[in-house]
Formats: sequence, structure tokens, C-alpha cells
Amino acid sequence: MKPIRGSRQPSTINAQPLPEIGQFALADLFNSLVFNGIIRGIFLVVTYRSTAIFSHSHTLILSNMLKNYILVAFRQLTRHKMFSALNVFCLAVGISFCLLIGQYILHETGVNAELKNEHRHYFLNSEWKIKNTGPDITTVGPLVKALKSNYPGMVADYYRFNPVTNVVSAGDKHFKEDIAIGDTNFVSMYGFTLLYGDPAHAFTNSSSAVISEEFAIKLFGGADQAMGKTITFTNTTASTQDYKISAVLKKMVANSVFNFPGGSGYSVYIPFEGNHYYSGGTGEDNWQGIYTVSFIQLQPGVQPERLQEPVKKLLKENAPESISKNLTIHFKPLDRYYLDQNNRTVAKTMSILSLVALAILLLAVINFVNIMIGTSSYRIREIGLRKVFGGRRKQLVFQYLTESIVLTLFAVVLSVLFYGLFRPLFNDTLHVELPAIGQFHVKELIFLTGLGLLVGVFAGIYPALVLSGSEVVNAVKGQPVSVEKGTWLRKSLLVLQFTVAIGVFIFSMTLSKQVKYFFNKDLGYDKDQLMVITAFPKQWDSVGIARMETIRDRLLTDPVVKDATVSFDIPERSSPNRLQVMPEGAKNNSTVSIETIAVDEKYASTYGMHMLEGRFFRDKIGGFVSGETVINESAMDAFGWSRLGAGILGKKITFPNGGGTGTVVGVVKDFHIASLHEAIEPIALFHVIDNRAYRFLTVKLKPGNLAASIERVRTKWKEVSPSAPFEFSFMDEKIQAMYQSELQLKKAAGIATGLMLLIVLLGIFGVLSLALNKRTKEIAVRKVLGAEIHHILSLFIKQYAALLLVANVIAWPMAYYISNQWLQQFAYRTPQGMGIYIIAGIFVAFIAFVLISLQCLKVALANPVKSLKSE
Repeated sequence: MKPIRGSRQPSTINAQPLPEIGQFALADLFNSLVFNGIIRGIFLVVTYRSTAIFSHSHTLILSNMLKNYILVAFRQLTRHKMFSALNVFCLAVGISFCLLIGQYILHETGVNAELKNEHRHYFLNSEWKIKNTGPDITTVGPLVKALKSNYPGMVADYYRFNPVTNVVSAGDKHFKEDIAIGDTNFVSMYGFTLLYGDPAHAFTNSSSAVISEEFAIKLFGGADQAMGKTITFTNTTASTQDYKISAVLKKMVANSVFNFPGGSGYSVYIPFEGNHYYSGGTGEDNWQGIYTVSFIQLQPGVQPERLQEPVKKLLKENAPESISKNLTIHFKPLDRYYLDQNNRTVAKTMSILSLVALAILLLAVINFVNIMIGTSSYRIREIGLRKVFGGRRKQLVFQYLTESIVLTLFAVVLSVLFYGLFRPLFNDTLHVELPAIGQFHVKELIFLTGLGLLVGVFAGIYPALVLSGSEVVNAVKGQPVSVEKGTWLRKSLLVLQFTVAIGVFIFSMTLSKQVKYFFNKDLGYDKDQLMVITAFPKQWDSVGIARMETIRDRLLTDPVVKDATVSFDIPERSSPNRLQVMPEGAKNNSTVSIETIAVDEKYASTYGMHMLEGRFFRDKIGGFVSGETVINESAMDAFGWSRLGAGILGKKITFPNGGGTGTVVGVVKDFHIASLHEAIEPIALFHVIDNRAYRFLTVKLKPGNLAASIERVRTKWKEVSPSAPFEFSFMDEKIQAMYQSELQLKKAAGIATGLMLLIVLLGIFGVLSLALNKRTKEIAVRKVLGAEIHHILSLFIKQYAALLLVANVIAWPMAYYISNQWLQQFAYRTPQGMGIYIIAGIFVAFIAFVLISLQCLKVALANPVKSLKSE
């Protein structure tokens, strides 16, 4: 019986898409009972709380719909294998890079996360009104103790320590170790884990010590062998102290509590009480001492701002005016201090890498959108038929989103493989230990799955809307009207791809240029062949100085040694010792803040520094005279003295508060004692005999067999100082360590640039392949009518040349702004020339045009007769 005209017949065709032509083994698999069971199970879980609304039959209909959506998605993806594989690969690269950077960010932000009550811990940072009066990482010794005593309602606890390095011995074993002299509550306050000992009372008395697990193994062969053993601690007064080990710390992850002066922890922890490391004490109870590292734990709910007035009050009541009126204390959250220290170097690196990771993922998504829209013309009739038979637009949208998500989940699986392949490379590049996939927590797996779903929806939403919006009549005729309207979008997305790739390429080259500038710039001294030995024993008096000079002179007798010098500092960081001095002729008795370095008379010759005037302490005839000083050019300018050299030698600089005077006997050309982040400051160099303190012995080796030279110096050292460990590094290694963050960022940016260019090229390959497939007959007709191959090549190259030109116009100013902002953190930086911008534009254009030419050439060389005969 025929249906009545105008009536609607019951049908389930609206709920189920039409089957595709052709059957696949994969489709048979998904039609199995297992597949049906999984899909229905998912929907039963999703609709469990909605059983009052949906009947069991509705649930089955929905599960069948989802099953059919996934079946059609698999069939569609296998129909265009090359483009599906290209999309999966690009998305997998983007997701894996995001996963690697995400794990790096989790690693960096996790520093100090293991500490007990980490959100209530703060580090005291000093800001001096008169710049660089003292270090910023230390402060007045008794301050936090006074805050705890006077304001117990706000301060729960505190911890202080003084970081030193010296020889620790056990029997005939002698090692140079980092030592923390401090309060005895750090184990209980921070919740560190002890392998042995009482966590509540890690120190049993003032002669007890806590050591690290690593040092216990190195010294005694195992942590279980260390308890109760005695270690000997060498002081700077030529005396020794014995300490009995009362606890062994479990190996700690890197954390900022014990990240001074840059290590991941200390080997030995001893109490303030009873130690005699310095002849004048460590300064924890001296309101004039400003060299104590201090931490504070606040009571629950207390904000650090409430302590600003108490701090000012305590400083005013106890500290001299030179400190109380000059010092401002900032409370830095300990859970963020690692990220924000050193001018927020780590935080900036994380931000840059995060943006780069998102850019790579964006490029992959753009490829996905372009290829999905490009392949959509093959499905226009399918869309029309679905609409004719009652398919609703939201069903079509859901169908194409399902395809997008299925493809993206494949990419997620592949990204896990890429993560495992790239993880060792990133560990080496970023100097971290990223977890393996098997070590992921549930939240990380949920994040990965969620990222895949989010990318799938984001990448597929526009193609789904475009395809589902096709007009029925045009779609049934196979006329992709709505798709062609998206041409401007595809071109815009290609421009965006080129812009991002060129911009990141320019930034990467700028970064590389700046890093190269670090190592090629004239530092004011010769860093080659400089072997820096940690000078032991530390005996900071006239006898100790004489002994170290004797060791220096003995090393000079070896034919592989060109020169040698004893000093307190070397050119690797700003000097922690600063003084206020009044130069001769100063107006209104004004003072100048200068850095001071204790050196011997061979410092300038060993480091190859250039003397502008005078002499570097002792000359060949005369001897050393106490109170002599050598200044640099910047100090001469800061003092207001003429650069012409008239009368500078012999001028006096006076130290206020009865500190005496110094006589200028020489002027040395400016040299860098810190990284290029910092400008050269005024410097005054004093002789170690006046300062009576030293830390380094630097040896200038002659050119030759480096390994043999090191061994000869080692042998000589053991002869002249048998009880002191021989530990050394080279100056160029220390300079490289100054720029570790920049070197890491350079390597990561290089990897990212390569991945971006790969994704862009694959995107061009995919889009161009689709365009060539659609224009095969057009190219054949052109050839029949006499078009040459170069005419056909130029037809496509012109289109992409215009896009590349627009991309460069956008990318250049954007890259200039970002690069310039990054370069501002350096006091000395490479200029931004047009060269790298032109190179980036030409390079990207060249590889793009080579790829375009190769693809077009293949089609252009094809037999036009075959192209015209094909349907």
C-alpha cells in the first residue's frame, strides 16, 4: 500500500547514517559482540542516572548510533589513508611535545612541593636602598629569631644557616664538601626524611652532625655504617672540630631550602652553637651581620605583609642606621622562589617553552582543519543524501566530530611512543629527569586523554560545521558551494602557519646569536687554559696566606704551569663583599658602593688583564705595601676622576666608620666578573695579605697535552698539600655554567623550530596534494593547449609566494618585539640586524618552494591523455 502524500512514515533512518559502500575487516570487528557490548556499556554508564527519562530502548538506539558513527569514522579514515596518516603524525608530534613540556613544567613547579606546609614557608630576600650594599640572598642574622620571639602569633618557626665549603675528614679520607652551619630544627620544620636518627631531635647536642645519604656512602661505604662515627671539620682558623654523626638524611630532590650557593643539598649539617669555623663567629646573633640565609614559617592564615611593620621596628631598635634605614625585607614564597630567582630565569624559560609547545600543537591543528576541509568535497553527495533521508545537522556535526576525535585518539596513542623516544633527548637538553610513561599518575593519564579529546573537538568543530551546513540541492549535485567559501580560511590558516614558523625561527636564531655572543665577547681577561683549584687548607690568617703562596710558587716550578694566583673570588659571579668608600675629592663627602676582591700580585698576569696605569701591587723591585688597591675603569668613572690619567695614582679612597684608607697604585681595564646579565660595576682589588682570606688557586697552563698537564699539577699538589683534596674545574666550564638556562632554551628552541618546519611542510604537502588531485584535468588541458612545465609550476608557486610574503610582513615585527623583550634581561646583548630576518624568510620560502616544485613536477610530467580519460 502506498503511503498517503504528505504523511510521515515511522523510520529509524534519522538515527542511523547510511552505510558506506564497501566492507572492511575492521568494520566486521567492530560489529562483533565485544564492540556492541563496550558501546552499550558506555551508554549505560552515561545514562545510569537518567533511567527515569530514557528507556532501555532509547539507550540501545543511542549505543547503536555511536557504534555506527565510529564505524563510518574508521571507514572514512581508511579511505584517505595518506591524509589520515599525515594528520595523525602531525597531531602526535604536537601532543608529544606538549606532554614533554608539561612534564618539565610539573617538574619545575614541583620544587619544594615535598616540604611540610610548603605554602607557609618564606625566604627572606634583602633589598638595599644603596644598591648592592649587601647580598640579596642573605640578611641580618638575628632577625627571624626575634620575629619568632616577639610575634609568636604570626610566626610558627624559623630556620637560618650559613653556607660554607671546606674539608671534612674521616680517618685518612679527606673530601671537599658543602656544609650548612645553622639551626638544629630543619629536619622537623621541613619534614625531611631520615634514614637513621630521631626526626624530632636530629641533633643530640652541639657536637653532633647530620649528614646526607650520599656522603655517608662516600665516606663509610653505606648509610647504615655512619651512625655514631666521628667526622673532623676543618675551620678557617687552622683548627679542627670533631662531630659525631647523629642522623643520616635520605637523598633529597633538588629544593631551594638548600639550594645555596647552587647545589641540590649539603653534605654536612652542624649547629651554630659551639662551632668555630670563623674566628669572629658566623653572625647569627649579630645585628650588624648581614650574611645569614633566613627562612620563616608563618602561622596558618597569616599573610607575610603583616610582618613588614614588625621587621622595620626590630631593625630600628637593634640594627645600626646604616642597615635599618637602608634595608627592606621581602618575603618570597618558598614554593615559587626557585621559579623566580635569578631574574625569573626558570619561569621565563617555562613560559617560552609553553608558548612554543602550544604553537606546535596549533600548527598541527591547522593542518588537520585544512586537510579535513580539502577532503570534504569527496563527501558532498553523502551529506546531501543524508539530509534528503532526514539526517539532522546536529547528527552530521556529531558524526564529523566523532571522526576527528577517533583520529586524535590515534594521535594520542602515537604521541605516547614519541614521548618515550624524545624523553632522553629532553632530559639531556633541560637537565631534568622526566618520568617514563609507566610512572605517570592517574591525573596525568586523565590530562593526556582530556587533551586528546579537546584537540579532537577543537580541530574538528569548524570542518563539521562547514560540511553539515551544505545546501541540500547543491550537495546532491556534488557542488561544494559551502566548502569553497572556506578557501579564504584555508589561506588564512596557511598564513598563520608560516607566520608562527618564521617567527619562532627568527627567535631561535636570535637566541643562538646571543648565546654565541656570550662566548665570543671580550671579557677583559683570557679564559683559556685557566685551571681553578679550590684552595685548601683554608687558614685565614697571615700564616695561612704565606702557606698558600708557597704552594702557588711550588706549582710555578712545574714546566706545564705558565702562571698562578691566589684569590678570594674568580670571574664567575658578583662579589658578595661590597663596601661604601669615599673617594678623594668627593663632593659633600658622598660615598660610592664598590665591589671588592681579594687577590695576589699575580692575578692580572694569570688572567691576562690589561693595566691602563700603574702597577698590580708588587713590582719587580719593591715589595708589597699594606693598604694598596687597584681599581677598574668603572670605579675611576664612579669616583669622578679624570680618565686622562693625571694624578690618579696615589689618590686615596676612605672607608667610613674608621675603616682606614686605601692608596690607588694601578688602574685595570674593565673586566666581567659576572655574567652578561649584569653591567660591570666599580671594583676595587685588595691584596689577600690585607684581606687574610682566600678560596681559589688559579693555574694558567701552557698549551699542550691537557690531560698530561692536569696529571702533573695533580701530582705536584699532592706533594705540597697531601691532606687537601684536589678538586678543580676550568674557567670556560664555569662561564658555560653561567648561561646554563640560555643554553637549555637554545637547544629546546632548536628542536621546536625543526618540528614546526616539519609540520608546516607536511601541511603544505597535504594541502597541495589535494589541490593537485582536484586540478589534474585542468593541468592536462593546459599541457594540451601548449603550456610549458615552468608555466604550471609558476601557477602554484605564485599562490604560495603571496601567502609567504604576507606571513613575513606579520612575523617580522612580531619576532622583533618578542626577541627584543627577551634581550632586555642582558646588560650586554647582540644587536638585532636584518640578516636573521632575511635568512628566516628565504629559508622557509626555499624549502616550501622546493616541496611545491617536486609535487607539481610529478603531476606536470604525467601523460595528459590519461588524466583526461580518467573520471
